[in-house]
Amino acid sequence: MAQEIKKTTTKAKIVETKVTKTKVSKIKEAVTKAVSPVIKTPKVEITTPNVAKYLNKNLMISPRKLRLLANNIRKMTPVEALGRLKFTNTKAARIMIKALQNVIADAKNNFNLDTNSLKFDLLKVDEALKIKRMDKSHGSRFARGLIQKRHSRLVIHVKGIQK
Repeated sequence: MAQEIKKTTTKAKIVETKVTKTKVSKIKEAVTKAVSPVIKTPKVEITTPNVAKYLNKNLMISPRKLRLLANNIRKMTPVEALGRLKFTNTKAARIMIKALQNVIADAKNNFNLDTNSLKFDLLKVDEALKIKRMDKSHGSRFARGLIQKRHSRLVIHVKGIQK
C-alpha cells in the first residue's frame, strides 16, 4: 500500500510541473505580443583592451624616491615617458626605464598590442621589505639607533588595442 501511495504522488507532481511550464510559456507569449513596437538596438562590438603587466617585488630604492618619478609620468603614455626618462639622471629613472622597456616589449610581442595605443592602466609603488640594523654610534638620538634600508615594489599595468 505504501508503494501505491508513492506512485500516485509522483504522478501528481509530474502533472503539476507540466501545467506550470505551459502557463509560463503562455504568459511570455502574451507579454511579447503586447509590446508591438519592438525597438531593435544595433549590435555593438565591445573590444576589451588587453593588459600587459609588470611586477618587481624587491627594488633596492626607497618608495618615496620612486613615487616622485612615478607621479610625474603617470599622465603620459609609456612611450612618451620612456623618452623623458632617458634624460633624467637618477637611480629611480634608470629603474623605471628598465621596467617600461620590459612592459612595452611584453605588450608588443606577447599581446600583439600597438605601441602607439598604449596607456597606463595602473602605476603603483608600494613598500616592500625593510632591512633593519643597529648602529650604536647614533645611540638614542633618533629611532634608537635603528637604520632602515627601505625597498620598493613596482606594479605597472599597460593597456592598449590589438594590431
